Amino acid sequence: MANVGRTAGLIGAAVGVLAAGAAAGVAVERAVIGRRSGQRAQLEAEPFGSLRGDARVFTADDGVELYVEVDALKRSRRQPPEPAKRRLMRKPVEQPEDLTLIFVHGYGLNMDCWHFERRDLAGIGKMVFYDQRSHGRSGRSPQENVSIDQLGRDLFGIFEEFAPSGPVILIGHSMGGMSIMALAEQHPELFGDRVIGVGLCSTSAGGLDETSIIFPGWPGRLARRFATPTVAALARIPDVVERSRKAGTDISYILTRKYSFGSEVPPAFTEFVNEMIAATPISVIADFYPIFALHNKYAALEPLQKVECVVIGGDNDHLTPFAHSEEIVRHVPGAELVEVKNCGHLGLIEHHREFTAALLGMIERAEQSLGPT
Repeated sequence: MANVGRTAGLIGAAVGVLAAGAAAGVAVERAVIGRRSGQRAQLEAEPFGSLRGDARVFTADDGVELYVEVDALKRSRRQPPEPAKRRLMRKPVEQPEDLTLIFVHGYGLNMDCWHFERRDLAGIGKMVFYDQRSHGRSGRSPQENVSIDQLGRDLFGIFEEFAPSGPVILIGHSMGGMSIMALAEQHPELFGDRVIGVGLCSTSAGGLDETSIIFPGWPGRLARRFATPTVAALARIPDVVERSRKAGTDISYILTRKYSFGSEVPPAFTEFVNEMIAATPISVIADFYPIFALHNKYAALEPLQKVECVVIGGDNDHLTPFAHSEEIVRHVPGAELVEVKNCGHLGLIEHHREFTAALLGMIERAEQSLGPT
């Protein structure tokens, strides 16, 4: 059993990293990075996960309850940082009360991953956040309804319920970006009419079966062929895996550095991500893992040509490499492509200033496209 636990710990750590580019190397990261006490003290003071909105529950078309939070326009926590502050002062928002921003998080995370964007974009419009099915505070999905297409239907339901009128901007990270693509495939009529802007962060429209994730250095298809049954087997011993994922090991630290971030980050960032990852059961990770090899939404990208679109990726993203962002833009002529240097898969946390600035630029262009009122 000790050997089983150790093996589960190593692979389980990799699986936890796979879920969103993070794992449980908290103890080691504290020892290595935490020596920079001044920077650490400043950044660990950030109240991650403390930004809360009006809590709602939305029932999806198959009965799964999705947890939603709405930040109304009147709720303003702080002024946006530079350069966002300068931009907002130069070009006031004309109809903030009519604008709705919907944020869609990625695999293995929850709505709290948008902490910095939620903080720094406050005041632009009503902001809607929700936990995707089986993630965070949302209800567990039947396995037969775990698909990118179902996530698109979930997003459409959120759209209808929480943005019944006025312009809408959709922002998605990783699996959240794929959910937006599914919505575009199912309801292309929304884009250019109700949807005026789209932000795609560290995501892909297809070809993920070629990406090696759990077994670095292996050819993608070969690695996935071994990884899929491995993840399924680990899901059958959840107690062993969950203990191992939360233990904190050297291998966890290495995987965290490789898959989550492309630069040195404060330990508080790793701890924040680890809490979200650890809250995602291994059985959920196993349910969702196979759907990414099947993901192919290149044909669904055409409606995005009708709206302002920005595609943001990191140059050191091992989960959705920057080539995937470039391929999306090839299918969406006119979209802005932003490459963030020294950036991994969780750039919305690691390099949140660059991500927020790029999103803000897209939002401003989208608002300008509405013309005078």
